[in-house]
Amino acid sequence: MGDRQGALEGQLKSLTEQVGFLQKTVDELSARLLSLENGEAPQEKRRLVQEASAVQQVKVPQDGVLKKAGTGALLPRVATVCFALVVALILRTITDNEIINAKFGSMLGMGYAAALIIGGWWLYGRKSRLAPVFPACGLLLLFSIVLETHARFESLSAVSAYLILFMAGAVVVALGLRYRASSQLCIAALGSGLVGMSIDFPYPLYPMLALIVIGGCVAAFIALRKKLCPSLRWTTLGLTFVFWLFWAFKLNVPAACDEPTAALLYLNWFFPLLFVFWAFFTVTNIHRMATDNEELGFFESLLPSITGVGAFLASWSVAIPWFRSTLWLGIAGVLAALLHIGVAGWLASRNREGATGSTTYTFAGVILFSLGVAATFSNILWSVPVLSVSAYLLARIANKWQSGGIRCTSYLFQLAAGLVAVVSGVVAADMASPLAGGLVIGTLMSMSFLQYRWCRSHAPPGMHSAFFSWLDRKDFSAVILLLTGLISGFFLLRLGLYQVLTRSTADFEYMFRGAQTVFINLGAVFLLLFASSRKNNEILTVAIVVGLLGMLKSFVFDLFGIKGMPLVFSVFSSGVVAAVGSVVSTRWQGKKEKIIPDGNAVPAEQEQ
Repeated sequence: MGDRQGALEGQLKSLTEQVGFLQKTVDELSARLLSLENGEAPQEKRRLVQEASAVQQVKVPQDGVLKKAGTGALLPRVATVCFALVVALILRTITDNEIINAKFGSMLGMGYAAALIIGGWWLYGRKSRLAPVFPACGLLLLFSIVLETHARFESLSAVSAYLILFMAGAVVVALGLRYRASSQLCIAALGSGLVGMSIDFPYPLYPMLALIVIGGCVAAFIALRKKLCPSLRWTTLGLTFVFWLFWAFKLNVPAACDEPTAALLYLNWFFPLLFVFWAFFTVTNIHRMATDNEELGFFESLLPSITGVGAFLASWSVAIPWFRSTLWLGIAGVLAALLHIGVAGWLASRNREGATGSTTYTFAGVILFSLGVAATFSNILWSVPVLSVSAYLLARIANKWQSGGIRCTSYLFQLAAGLVAVVSGVVAADMASPLAGGLVIGTLMSMSFLQYRWCRSHAPPGMHSAFFSWLDRKDFSAVILLLTGLISGFFLLRLGLYQVLTRSTADFEYMFRGAQTVFINLGAVFLLLFASSRKNNEILTVAIVVGLLGMLKSFVFDLFGIKGMPLVFSVFSSGVVAAVGSVVSTRWQGKKEKIIPDGNAVPAEQEQ
């Protein structure tokens, strides 16, 4: 009985499902009939068509490396390279076996390479997957033929070799730009330059090689304008740097500064071609800043300093051994510096908020100006006041332009002025021209203190500066100015002390060493009193550091190195520093908080 009831329930469930299916079918038929009457395509048909098209677009993955390679372009391209190489090897074998002469074989090889390049252009037009193989193989084959024909067979002159490289590279560059093929651009721009450098190395034909190198730079600039292969500008800039470094090095250490050597190294071409390269990079960089609305990139920020300062230093290294005078080079450097500073002002006027782009040209302009002045007077000593005064002026310009980058640059220039002063020997007490040294060090000291005082009364612009808005919000880096002023002031006193003692005492060594310690300790006392009167923690910290240095010199170096009254004055000055420091510390704590009878500490500002 139970089995029969279960069977009936199963049949009833099956009938219910069939009725539901029939009802659904009737509804779909009714919908189709209604859509046909309205002139519309059935929804189900459209769905099926869409699914079919989607299935056609889906690529069914195949297992195995060989199957994947076979369905792509890897194996066909490898096969094409092999067949192209076979033809080239046949031509080489025929030439080596002297079936045809070397000159005719070289012409056949270059013609075959040209045919591959032209064939690649035609295949790019037809959008063939083998298109990248032909121009790349043709250009690489042409490189090897030109090198061998010129170096081994000597049947191709250097001028002809460079012209062939330039024309072939230009054709492939045009192909890469036309069909947006980055690989072809890189092979043409970099390969042509590297092959050109290897021709007649280490004495290449520099003017023709410069033509190929600047051609690669032009190709990189055009590619960048087309949003294509942005890394090419870095590689071409590096190639340019190597080219000029090598040429300047060869001219800097000539075997003899005579006419044959000058002709061999193409001295007459050096400065005009260097100016062409500098003008190209400068004009293109300014054009990009003027026409593009994008943010300034790292390349654009470095380019003015790399090209401008690099070109000047290369010229200086060549002018000294060959012309023995850098007057005209210095004048050219000053004019170039004024141009950079003018561009910086123009960029600041275009962008009032933050002066985007002005920092990089200001940086390059100030460095060029200091180097130009140093070259004009044939002494790097005179770049110190230029850098120092420029740093103070830049701090004020930064406030006007609201440029944190220029303000940070002003700190670096004041520090650089101090470092150049040390390197140039102006801080030496026994320098040959004490009046000039005193003038230079006095300028550095005055400008450092003026800039520090001005910066402490004007907050840095943090809105458009990553440095002051993120790394140094409280402008602690301005203490560089204070330290530069203190150190330069010490050297100025040291210079005057040396001149006085050499004319007034026989016990020069002990007096000179002991007096320097006294100067350091007196400076610490002055800073302690000044910090106490102004309640300035920053100056107090510097004063403590200076006082510790004075005591270290007194109790370590002077105590075991000098004797007599100089040692007495040295130790006594250290005691004065300790006494003044104790008084200042007591007064500082008394001003900071007042002890009241109930034992609570009340800050002085709350008491008022």
